[in-house]
Amino acid sequence: MCIKVSYAQFENTDIGARAVALNGAFTSLSNNSQAIFYNPSGLGQIKYREFSAFYSPAPFGLSELKTGALTYAEPFQFGVLGVGAKTYGFDLYRETNIILSYGNSFKGKIFYGLNVNYYNINIQNYNSATSFGLDVGTMAYITEFLRWGFFAKNITGSTIGKSKEKIVQVYRTGFTVQPREDVNFLLELEKDVKHPISVRAGLEYSFYDFLDLRAGVGSEPTSFSGGIGLNYDMFQLDYALYNSLDLGITHQGTISINFGGEKGRQETRTQLRKAFE
Repeated sequence: MCIKVSYAQFENTDIGARAVALNGAFTSLSNNSQAIFYNPSGLGQIKYREFSAFYSPAPFGLSELKTGALTYAEPFQFGVLGVGAKTYGFDLYRETNIILSYGNSFKGKIFYGLNVNYYNINIQNYNSATSFGLDVGTMAYITEFLRWGFFAKNITGSTIGKSKEKIVQVYRTGFTVQPREDVNFLLELEKDVKHPISVRAGLEYSFYDFLDLRAGVGSEPTSFSGGIGLNYDMFQLDYALYNSLDLGITHQGTISINFGGEKGRQETRTQLRKAFE
């Protein structure tokens, strides 16, 4: 028996507490290993090896929506390679997405990236189904305080199962304004081809090198978010609170390890300005 899946499978849900706290407005920033899920070109900004783990055991109080993800990024002379793995669901129904990613830059101002996706869906007592697809992303440093980013998910229009149901296609674009090294303002548009355009905005403010405060707002659906990040040496712990007017409140957390430590965080915050020196 074939698996009949709906268009909602493998939807572009936000991964990582930092991005979730910004209401998902992360396409034009994407300067950590979770860029794999938002804009693979952002990997080209990474200078040090990085690992992250994200887990949400019961989004909106529903254990059936359990989500977990791991990301890893490794810089080389020829660019940055990344791998991401995401699992969603429970014993009766589970989606698995494994991503191989590559990001690089041209003269440190123009960035480009590619994801190769492996999709698997498994429903207990039925056959599983697999598929493959591609994502692309690009980013540009426009001025010493302005970034632009674009991400296209599933540009191949991949389908899954014998019924050839389409995997979600999503397009995102937006800007990051960085008036100071410790402040990011983000504005983004998201278009799922099956849904209206969503507008998202976020604010991130860093206190010295150990505390980050974040807030965000979005439409379609109407939502509000906020969160904090705590930094110590090579470790970063992020927490996010997300409130959807349709679904309610949920909490999420991420732990990251950046082998650049404090030096790596400082270089990341000054990267945009230094590109124009």
